[in-house]
Amino acid sequence: MKYLFFLGLLFLLACAIHPKVMTRDKYARVEVGMKASDIEHRFGKPYQIVSREGGKETYEYIEKIKMGNQVIEQRRYYIVIQEGKVIGKYMKLSNPPPFEALYSEDPYPNY
Repeated sequence: MKYLFFLGLLFLLACAIHPKVMTRDKYARVEVGMKASDIEHRFGKPYQIVSREGGKETYEYIEKIKMGNQVIEQRRYYIVIQEGKVIGKYMKLSNPPPFEALYSEDPYPNY
């Protein structure tokens, strides 16, 4: 009986400490007019907040899609905030270069 109790407690702890991560599905739920505080509460602290002109801020969240230990795609989610509310959003996708392109004789390769 104690074993089941500890197993249940371990499961609850694992759920409680799981970090909030922005995903494509969660990003789709972000709507214009949402409060910035709601964004942070639902999706966690952004990777970076950049101040823009006109009192705007851009929240940046990063999702790394992995296959094994390799990152095969990186998604950057940007949420534009003004006066504490979402006024826009956009996303950028990037893929790492193929293995051969990583090792170039050019000292300043352009990835």
